[in-house]
Amino acid sequence: MSNDFKAQLEATIRKFGDDAGTVRGAAAHHLSRCGKRTRAKFTFTAAKNFEHPDVLIKIAAASELIHEASIVHDDVQDRTPVRRGQPTVWKKYGSNTALLLGDHLIAAAFRCLAASGCRHEAISGLVQVMAVAVSRASSGQLQQLKLHSSGAALCNQYQAIARHKTGSLLALPLQFAAVLAAGDERMINAAQRCGEQLGLAYQILNDLEPLLLGGSYAEHEDIVDRVVTAPVVAAKQLSGEEKDLFLALVERRKLRELARQHCIAWAEDAADAARNYAAWLPTPVEMVVRDFIADHIIQPLPCEPLPKRLPTGLRTPLLATANN
Repeated sequence: MSNDFKAQLEATIRKFGDDAGTVRGAAAHHLSRCGKRTRAKFTFTAAKNFEHPDVLIKIAAASELIHEASIVHDDVQDRTPVRRGQPTVWKKYGSNTALLLGDHLIAAAFRCLAASGCRHEAISGLVQVMAVAVSRASSGQLQQLKLHSSGAALCNQYQAIARHKTGSLLALPLQFAAVLAAGDERMINAAQRCGEQLGLAYQILNDLEPLLLGGSYAEHEDIVDRVVTAPVVAAKQLSGEEKDLFLALVERRKLRELARQHCIAWAEDAADAARNYAAWLPTPVEMVVRDFIADHIIQPLPCEPLPKRLPTGLRTPLLATANN
């Protein structure tokens, strides 16, 4: 992605994001630090064969504005104090302002999409898939707030959360590309399922970081705050009746290693599922998916040889709930 595109993208995000009335100060504060812009890059790369670059800038910006809205809302509910090296919106301006800013950013995303100049026949499809993505992401966030490590269906719950909360917004660029390619409902649904599996793998790898980095695992915030992550889910499957999964992961090195192997296998399964769904997409989009898997999922996996995969009875196929 060229520097010119990046500059235009940031200008577009700020134009629609900062036009926020009484929450403008909070918007400017939040948008002053940009993230990786993964969704925008994904949008532009996946859809560049199907629409003019100037149009794609606004469509890509819409995907990022939706993501920014989800971050602002999540920070309120998770009580996150710092984001991208500065105080979060709720911490600096209060929860009410943060909630209203998140609502504004959602509206700004739809305004940005409407102002994209995209051909008329595609607009309704773009709006529809973005609306569905917002609903699924909201559902995932609510599921996460209710998640508890003692739940009987913990694995299925975790997968649903990852697919909905993380995956739905990662799927959005693929759905945009499918709509712009004049794809039918089957193609658009395949794009959604593909992106959700990418999101699942992405989330698992993110959850694995504390096990791969140096430092005390017992002092990591996920353990201290008792956040249900992929290693916790794996530990529950591996240890059966263990009452305190967090303490068990801290105290039992062998369990941590088995959980790590288990999670790597999950991520690989999710990547395989994403490739299968990608086969239903136009060839340029399928190639984008395969490149994303190579760069952001397979490459970050630990490079040392893995032991033989865990017995089938200990692994829950990720596709078991893929169509829920």
